[in-house]
Amino acid sequence: MLKIFYFVSCIAFLDATKVPYITPCKPVDTSCMISSAHSALENLWRGVPEFGVPILDPLEIGSLRNDDKDLKLGFRNMKVHGPSKCKFLDIKRELYNSTISLTLECPLRATGQYDLKGKILFIEAYGDGDFDIKTNRVKIYLTPKIKTIEDSAGVKHWKIKSFDYSYDLVEIVDIQLYNLFGGDETRAKPILEVINHSWKEMVMEIGGPIIKQLLDKGIHIVNKFFSAVPVDDLAIV
Repeated sequence: MLKIFYFVSCIAFLDATKVPYITPCKPVDTSCMISSAHSALENLWRGVPEFGVPILDPLEIGSLRNDDKDLKLGFRNMKVHGPSKCKFLDIKRELYNSTISLTLECPLRATGQYDLKGKILFIEAYGDGDFDIKTNRVKIYLTPKIKTIEDSAGVKHWKIKSFDYSYDLVEIVDIQLYNLFGGDETRAKPILEVINHSWKEMVMEIGGPIIKQLLDKGIHIVNKFFSAVPVDDLAIV
């Protein structure tokens, strides 16, 4: 009786790991992979606890510091809104070096609190308050390196070992830092004008670490998902 119960439990678990909204695709079938990726995002962004996937939009980032000799800058209670609206423009799987190259375009908005002291674009400033950084379109190029591993039952799973990335700012980035100079709007106004006039330089200074943290968090979540779902349910090898 115990053996029958164990067998039925195993079958139930295996059935539960099937993901109906993901279509296993051949490595050369880009359109299939893009369609499956969109379906996965559409069904996963609200969170799937059984797969270890938290709510993806907004994505909780938490704290991040980006200090250097000229500028001490920190973010806290940071959330990134918009991942659920990302569009997969291209996906290529390269078997020879075990990578998957993805091109995504997303509207992103980061909110939370900041603290800074030092030079912003060569202007001395300080502040501690809310921030709001947003753009309607940023293009992200992501190339994770995949390793295939086996669990204790001999089932194969993927794991992302590392990744390379770059990004292009397709549309303007609006940067709002509230309570600069302790709320002195007269002193803050010219700096905010310079920041938003030179938004590309500002994003290079403060936006890059936000995107890197976003991708780090995303890769960690994807690896949790991969550990719960066998390779055979994700791809036709």
